Amino acid sequence: MSTVVAGPVTPARLPSAPPVRRVVRFRPDRRLVSGALGFAGLLLVWTLLAVARPALIPTPVAVLGAFVDNGDLIAANTLSTTRVAALGWLAGNAIAVALGVFVLVVPRLEASVLRLAAVVSFLPALAIGPVLYVLLDGDTPKIVISALGVVLTTVVGTVVGLRAVSPTVLDVVRATGGGLGAELRFARIRAGLPSLLASLRIAGPAAVLGAIIGEYLGGSEGLGPAMMTAQQQLNVPLTWALALAATAVAGITYAVPALVNRWTSPWAATVSTGSVTFGPATPAVTGWRRLLGMVGGLVAAVTVTLAVWWAAVELLQPSPMVAKTPADVARFLFAGDRAADHRAVVFDALGQTLSFAAVGYLAGTVAALLLVAVLVRFPALEYVAMPPAIVLQSVPLGVFTPIFMIVFGRGLFTAAAICGAVTFFPTLVMTLAAVRAVPSSVTDVFRASGASATRTFLCAQIPAALPALLAAARIAVPAAVVGALLVEWLATGTGLGYLMLRSTTTFAYDQLWAAVVVCTLTMIAAYTIVTALESWVLARMGD
Repeated sequence: MSTVVAGPVTPARLPSAPPVRRVVRFRPDRRLVSGALGFAGLLLVWTLLAVARPALIPTPVAVLGAFVDNGDLIAANTLSTTRVAALGWLAGNAIAVALGVFVLVVPRLEASVLRLAAVVSFLPALAIGPVLYVLLDGDTPKIVISALGVVLTTVVGTVVGLRAVSPTVLDVVRATGGGLGAELRFARIRAGLPSLLASLRIAGPAAVLGAIIGEYLGGSEGLGPAMMTAQQQLNVPLTWALALAATAVAGITYAVPALVNRWTSPWAATVSTGSVTFGPATPAVTGWRRLLGMVGGLVAAVTVTLAVWWAAVELLQPSPMVAKTPADVARFLFAGDRAADHRAVVFDALGQTLSFAAVGYLAGTVAALLLVAVLVRFPALEYVAMPPAIVLQSVPLGVFTPIFMIVFGRGLFTAAAICGAVTFFPTLVMTLAAVRAVPSSVTDVFRASGASATRTFLCAQIPAALPALLAAARIAVPAAVVGALLVEWLATGTGLGYLMLRSTTTFAYDQLWAAVVVCTLTMIAAYTIVTALESWVLARMGD
């Protein structure tokens, strides 16, 4: 019989394990790598085009050499344009933010204020520029043109942002005795910062474009005159170097608000780019009441604009040879023995401009939809395609035009390319976001029924993205008209753009003002038609 002796159990001594060494592996950011690949692809395409057409397109090395050889010239003109654009950006955004706060205080006037801002933004800079140079001194005309291009975007961003605050937060502020000032300080400004900064990203390149157009119209220094001089001297590498300098300035103005947004509002990395309606939230109104309300608001905005125009001429008392009243324009177009001839000249030029704008808008929209189809099918390509697209969006129209003239001449292709460039980016961004927001349950039904990816895209995703496509059209259609005006002024020698230039050089100010009024009313009408169509689609599909 065995005896069991109780006692402490000593665990067996195990050999000590070697210390674990943590291996830190460097994993590059996929977005950074894809973006670098996108820029590398852009440089490769540029090099191949330069090899194919060396007389028209310089190589990247030649452009770099132009930077080295003309560094002082490029730096001086870049600083001049940057200063004008910065002053215009500050002035335009200050006015826009003030209008946004005013709309918050007096919400009944929101629709009127925003429509008036739209009218002001649609004024053709190519037409009002010569008048501003007659009435104002120094760089003030360039600053005013730069400021006009940013007002509408920032007003909309401010209004949307100030109303993005949670009602619960406002209730807390009011419960503690806070008024409107406390709401702005502690709630609305913080909640609206992402939307405001998103609008400032768009306003930056617009301010640079306005500064360059102002320099084209009357400046003696800056990137605009420098590019025109380099083009006339057939110095292609210098033209491209100056264009890249303008692109860099516009890109910085686009990127800085994005970085500020990431730093100040990390909780809101992205801001919705959905449809923004002009007016406070109201119950849905359909049918004739909706149409009558929209037409009435448009008529009110145009009436206020005409009243302000008339009052400004009467109060400032400028030279009657230069400044014309609405009555003068009406007499030019509809009274007198030559009124029919005047109308024929103006409206024939308008038809040419609209044809360029329509072709460019369709080309840009089709290109954007094709890229959306590719990115939906191959999502990984987005990080490769978007950085070059953002760079192209940051290039001002005034930079595109001389380069396209060098490469493609002065015909329809250049006009379509310029107008399509301004249409492409907003359509791409807003449609891509809307397509990806389609519920997976919808696309799963198509796939389960054996539909191909192309059929799913055309029959499910594109119809769902139609409201976003129309919202982008509200931005793209007027921009396409502006692009057509610039191309006509700089390249084709036809249309309203060239008519405005010829009227200025021949002191035919009656014709100039008539062209301005007709062009502005056309852009407002196009904007209203697109807005009405968007409203109808939303009513049919459900907001």
